[in-house]
Formats: sequence, C-alpha cells, structure tokens
Amino acid sequence: MNITNDCIECIKDQINKACNTLGLNENLKKEINLEVLKKSKTFDLKKSPPFVAKEVYELLAEKTQLIDPLEKIKQESIKEALIFVPFVEDKISESSDKLFTAIKAAVAGNVIDFASKEQFTLENEIKKIFDKDFAINDFKLFLKILENNNELLILSDNAGENVFDKILIKTLKSLYPKLSITYATRGKAIINDITVKEALQIGIDKYAKVVSSGVPTPGLELDLASDEFKSLYHQSPLILAKGMGNFECLEDTKDKRIFFLFKVKCNVVSKHIKEDVGEIIFKRA
Repeated sequence: MNITNDCIECIKDQINKACNTLGLNENLKKEINLEVLKKSKTFDLKKSPPFVAKEVYELLAEKTQLIDPLEKIKQESIKEALIFVPFVEDKISESSDKLFTAIKAAVAGNVIDFASKEQFTLENEIKKIFDKDFAINDFKLFLKILENNNELLILSDNAGENVFDKILIKTLKSLYPKLSITYATRGKAIINDITVKEALQIGIDKYAKVVSSGVPTPGLELDLASDEFKSLYHQSPLILAKGMGNFECLEDTKDKRIFFLFKVKCNVVSKHIKEDVGEIIFKRA
C-alpha cells in the first residue's frame, strides 16, 4: 500500500504530537518540525507509510538523543491494558467460542496507537468489542488453516496490545497444545511499537517463541527484515498480522497465508478496504 498525501500530513502531525508529548523546548521542536517538513517534500510515493515514517522517527530519536522516545507512552499503555485482563479472561472463560472471543480481545487492543489520527479509548473498546461484528470476517478460513497446521507466526503491533496478544496466545495453546507459535516484534524502538523488550516484559515467551523481525519500520517491511527472520517468515504456513502498519506493508503481497487483524483508524485505509473508520477487520490477504 503506497503512501498518499494524507499519509504525509499524518506523519508530520505525528512528529509534532511526539514533540509535544516529550515536552521539548520550542527551539528544538521547531527544528525537528522544519526538518520533517523538508523531508516530506522528497518522500517516495511508491513506498508504504511505515517505510516513510521510519526516516522521520529516526530523526526524532537523533534530535532528542533518545533511543526509545516514546518509551513512557508504551509503558503507560501496557499498564492500562493490564487493568482489563481479569475482565477479558472472564469473557473468554464464559464463551462458547473461546478462540473467537480471544481474537476479539486482541483486536480491541489495536486501538492503542500513538500514530493514529483517529484516537479511541481502550476502556470503551473493551466494553463493546465482544458485541461488535467484524466488518470483514475471515475467521472460519483462518480456523480451517489453523486446524490443519501446527505452526503460527504472529506479527505484533503496538505496546499495550501485547497484553491481549498474550491472552490470545494462551488461549491458542490451551485449545491446540501441539501448536508452535512464534511472536515477532520490531527490530528496534519505533513509535510505540512492540520490541522484544515489551514482549518479554509481560511474559509472552512463556507461551510462544519471541523473535525480532529486524525491521526498523512500524510495519513489516520484509525487505528490511533480518535474513534469519525472512527464512522463518517464508516457511510459516499461517501468519496473523496485527495492526494497520503490517496491513499497509503486506496487503499488496496477496499472500494467502496472511490474515490481517486490525481496527480501521484512518481514512486512507478506510477508502482502501471500503470499510468505515472504527470498523474491525479480520481479513485474509
């Protein structure tokens, strides 16, 4: 999915928002925003939004001298998500379709997205998600492939979501004890995305193999992944790709092993898939 002019404006707004969130002084904030504005005039319109975002977030890290500029935001998101674990676990326990309910919880967590222009509250999303239908629902296709394979690769997205991803993984392991699950993170800190650090922090490694994809982008730009991860990716019979960033990077592949799980949070993606902002999506590539 190629970047659009709307995406460029969104990326510029994201950096300004990040500068304000970090409480930068006016001179540094102006310097960063002017540099991003300059870069935006030469963005490659044949690249995906995550590919382009990489450059400006690296600039933010360099100018602020912070390896993980939004680390505080990530930790706050994880802390908030943990509050809802008992509620979600009760919903799954009471459900007649535990896997589908766990997937609903996992997509509810996708509202936690610093980069999204449209912002939703986790509390509201969790309260209504179990009664909300997917606008696109390929769950039955996913289940059919899952039941005929013993390996699953999950491509993670934002910090906070990892709390609900862990619940999904635990549910999968309880239903399919022989299933081998690999949980892939970003290769470095970028926006509020999950790295190996945040995956290990909440204990996902107790239920799945945690690996770094090696990508420095807020979405899986496969060309930028490590050789080790590329090998793992190409051998995986089934892939669950969470979040819009992974969708933006991978939807053009039309790879039928991939199922996208995300909430529509911007007009660009909304127009692309012909579903409204706010809808939840479980879509085969």
